[in-house]
Amino acid sequence: MAKKVTPDPPKSKTDFLSEDALLHRRAIDYYLKASAPDAPIFILNDNLSFEDALAHAADLLHCAVETAHASGEVMKAPQRAVMHLVEMAKGVVDQALECTQPR
Repeated sequence: MAKKVTPDPPKSKTDFLSEDALLHRRAIDYYLKASAPDAPIFILNDNLSFEDALAHAADLLHCAVETAHASGEVMKAPQRAVMHLVEMAKGVVDQALECTQPR
């Protein structure tokens, strides 16, 4: 009988998680799904002006770009494509903000 050289693949990703990691995942799943599943992630202020909305969107896009670059990981093609879209959106919002400023 020949010896098997390679081990069997793991049954699932949870095979590698510690007991604590499994408990954390279970708690997060419970509390995130237990709140309203269709609830919005955040609620916009109805009194937000056009300029303030653009400024806030620019800040959020800037944070998204910086967070992605700060991770230090090499991005795969889909991630680079998303980052390109985010950077383009930031450019458009920044240009729109410049248009709202008096010259």
